[in-house]
Amino acid sequence: MQHYTDTILLKTHQHFMVLVWKFMSMFLPYAILILILGIFVFKWVMLIQIGLLVLWAVIIFAWYYFFWVKSYFIISNEKIIAKVRNGIFSKFHMSIHYKNIRDTAFSKNNVLHYIFNYGALFARSSAGSVGDFEARCVPGVEKAYKIINALHNFTEEERRNITSLEQLASPQPFPKGEGVGQDETLEQAIEKEKDILLDIQGIKEVVLMSDADRRAIFETEEDRNHWVYESLRKQVIFAATHDSTFRKPDEAIVMQAGEKVIFPTVKFHEIKRPSVISSSPGMAVHEYLVPKFENLGEYDATLLIGFDQ
Repeated sequence: MQHYTDTILLKTHQHFMVLVWKFMSMFLPYAILILILGIFVFKWVMLIQIGLLVLWAVIIFAWYYFFWVKSYFIISNEKIIAKVRNGIFSKFHMSIHYKNIRDTAFSKNNVLHYIFNYGALFARSSAGSVGDFEARCVPGVEKAYKIINALHNFTEEERRNITSLEQLASPQPFPKGEGVGQDETLEQAIEKEKDILLDIQGIKEVVLMSDADRRAIFETEEDRNHWVYESLRKQVIFAATHDSTFRKPDEAIVMQAGEKVIFPTVKFHEIKRPSVISSSPGMAVHEYLVPKFENLGEYDATLLIGFDQ
């Protein structure tokens, strides 16, 4: 896979209120102690007490400012990053690539979050809870949430061409010839989406279905498996194998009303095509697909992904 250097689109520190809160929580208790000792024990003159309070304030503020200025929340065209420095020997660094993001959310939990416009941002990983991303005290968290969602909707190739946030607001964010579908042949679309599928955690093999495969699947699949038949109508259809590390489906894979059960079409967010759907074949079709794969494990499952160019 081709690697590239990400371009930073947004870089900010934790919200300034984090610095204020930490400073006040450390300064005020000792400031009160200095005043009590100065007035009732040592009988210091007011000038000495003020001098000590100012000195203490400068030391505490400088200490927390150093760590605050070393902490960042970064949105690039490849991933989102959180770097937090809490002390001399305490450091937190986490990142997640857009291709591994399953969904995102943000939260504002108290009145200060709304007054000063900051909050927590979450990105759930397609790899599971171990890879989930969380950044707290993000300034302008709603704006950051919208930027991340916009970038997530582009393909990896498209994101490489985004070098500024202004492009996201443009109706034509890419230079001529660099967007999806511009001068793109069907063969190029097939190869590009196949590479994307093979780069997803849990996906092991991907095979393009031929017209003969489509007919065989159509004749073999259960009538109630609507999503498979819908996939067969797409211009391109892949069969893929995946193991237990593959992410959960984007939507419910079974719909039931009373005794009636159907299997609907399901979105597949890694393929950035408006018409993309995925479907899980029944056992008969699964058995038909098995010989087409070289490394199908005993507990691996098959999946059909279809899209139009």
